[in-house]
Amino acid sequence: MKSIDILSFNTVADCGNGYDLEMKNPYGDSLGFSLKIIGKHSDSVVNWVNSIVNKATVDAEIARRKGKPEASKTMQELRAQNIEGAMVRVIGWDGIEQKFDKAILKTAIENNPHWIDQIIEASDDLGNFTKPQ
Repeated sequence: MKSIDILSFNTVADCGNGYDLEMKNPYGDSLGFSLKIIGKHSDSVVNWVNSIVNKATVDAEIARRKGKPEASKTMQELRAQNIEGAMVRVIGWDGIEQKFDKAILKTAIENNPHWIDQIIEASDDLGNFTKPQ
């Protein structure tokens, strides 16, 4: 058996390289463009998730200290968080006439919420970012 350098494996770095996700309509047909997404273990995604969890922890502790129940998020807040979670994973696009712009991306995702699932599922699939050794 050959020996392997264990430090040659770096999923965090691989997740930051990006993956071209061909976008599809609700029926599974290609829309003719792709979004470049980063993986769930990339620094940007991990930092975003940490900020969400940290805020929830602080909010829960404040409520506990005041003796009040923890506030639930509204559907609007949850939808905004899902959009933000998809947006943090997109770092570019190909096949779109506009130059990559987060404001345009946000509008497009708001208009096509089914894209959120596509983006997050592809970001969670580590096979999209790592190469066999």
